[in-house]
Amino acid sequence: MRKISVFILALILALAFFLRFYKLGEVPYGFSQDESAIGYNAFSIIETGKDEHGESFPLYFKAFGDYKLPIYIYSTIPAIKFFGLTEFAVRFPSALFGFLTVVLFYFFVKALTNNVRLALLGTSLLAINPWHLHYNRITLEVSISLFFFVLGGFLLSKAFQRGKKGLFFLGTLCFIVDIYTYNLTRMLSPVLLLLFLLFYRKKLKAISREEIITTIVISIGFLVPFLTTLFGPGGFGSAGGTLITSSAAVKAPLLEFRSYLIDLPSLFTKLFFNTATLTVWRFLENFASYMSAPFLFVSGSTHGNHGIGNVGQFYLFELPLVVLGIYTIIRDKILWGRLLLLWAIIVILVVSLTREAPQANRSFFLITPLVVFSAVGVFALGNLVKTLKNNKYRTLLIAAFALFAGYNIVYYFASYYVRFPVAYAKSWRSADKDISLYLGQVSSSYDKVIFDKKAGFVYTSLLFYQQIPPKEFQETAVYEPDDSEGMSPLASFGKYEFRNIDWDKDGKSKNTLIITSLEGKPEDKSVKAIFSYPKRPVVISTRQEILQFPVEDVAYVVIETE
Repeated sequence: MRKISVFILALILALAFFLRFYKLGEVPYGFSQDESAIGYNAFSIIETGKDEHGESFPLYFKAFGDYKLPIYIYSTIPAIKFFGLTEFAVRFPSALFGFLTVVLFYFFVKALTNNVRLALLGTSLLAINPWHLHYNRITLEVSISLFFFVLGGFLLSKAFQRGKKGLFFLGTLCFIVDIYTYNLTRMLSPVLLLLFLLFYRKKLKAISREEIITTIVISIGFLVPFLTTLFGPGGFGSAGGTLITSSAAVKAPLLEFRSYLIDLPSLFTKLFFNTATLTVWRFLENFASYMSAPFLFVSGSTHGNHGIGNVGQFYLFELPLVVLGIYTIIRDKILWGRLLLLWAIIVILVVSLTREAPQANRSFFLITPLVVFSAVGVFALGNLVKTLKNNKYRTLLIAAFALFAGYNIVYYFASYYVRFPVAYAKSWRSADKDISLYLGQVSSSYDKVIFDKKAGFVYTSLLFYQQIPPKEFQETAVYEPDDSEGMSPLASFGKYEFRNIDWDKDGKSKNTLIITSLEGKPEDKSVKAIFSYPKRPVVISTRQEILQFPVEDVAYVVIETE
């Protein structure tokens, strides 16, 4: 039995590795602005020891709309040193830590439940999970964050169960390090650590007093950089636009709603529709949204690059399994199940404090408990099937569910590798590479290159694909004054400028290239080059008639002044 389990686990891990690294640099097709920024900043650290803003080995990396934490960027350095500054290298840490999470997941579930079959099934579901796969194949810090949560949970479980020296310290350290991986983990990590400590509180005596004291002292040492910068720009300041209690994007609709009630009695509006009450209501709405079937099992995230548009964060066949798994855990009062239920509730409570719900990036940590619930649901469903006395009905039910699950999986991978790269090419800025390489070939013939802000080109794509020497960029970069969120947009570097176009003036400047959108191009200007997204099929219905035709959206047009 042990040899069979090892063989099955090896097959699962081989599949997990393949799915995370196959065409990693090609799918998604394109490179998001966060990916190019992370890659170039890691490259800049390699070359100069400074980020793009000239800060030496920073704790927080100033980005477009926030401050990025350091773990992912520094983790990218070895990959860039080995593979060069490529899309594959920048996504490599996410894929690697994602694969290692699948490996650890088996041991974590096994240690938590003492059930090898459940651990194997849960690991197989995680290996092919759409949410986990998608995030492991793009440059997002949460892949590393989840790895440290699972590793920390595994080490703490082992520490309390066996009392082996050093495991408590290492497990706690994982949760401390996690604080430096992703903005939300600065709230989530301490709470999840406390959850494990409370869950195993009766076994705390298995840990020696010396190890507990050592853990506390060293943890404080690791927390010093975080605590000393807590109220700086990269600390609480960077969360101002995210939390529902301080985000202007959240406050605006609340104020609009109250404006409709201006003619109602003042006491009534103050009692029922004050800012605190409406904020709590928004929190409850957010909480409910994270448990919605469309988000989790049908269409998935509609936010940015966090999904592929036609598949949920989990497979549709897992909807009844997760429900059945949760029911089984509650009905049978499974102790370790309570830990995972609390894990899920804590994640939803924390992420509900932020705007843009449901948001797949912030709620990524739901994967751990939900995958286990799904695995429990499989066994529960199996027990229900066994109660059927008619073998034909039993076989038919198993076959129907297997076919449905199989179709789910085939549908997802067809969507991911065939439809998604074309349908979402614009979201992934696929044209940025072509125009960046083009400008690298022709820009030396011009005195100035101007990017129209309205075209939406992101300067980090230019830095990344042209591999602009970081020292040259740091010395010539000019930034606009900080905006209301503390961000300072790039105005220019070298011969490149990023601003709104004044066609009366800029159109007459000599020896200049202007990059704009097709809509932004004046009718009297001829086009030197056009950069488009891949052709995609469009199918529409007019009454009962179906029309089908290909569309090739234009990303950028290049205009050469006289």
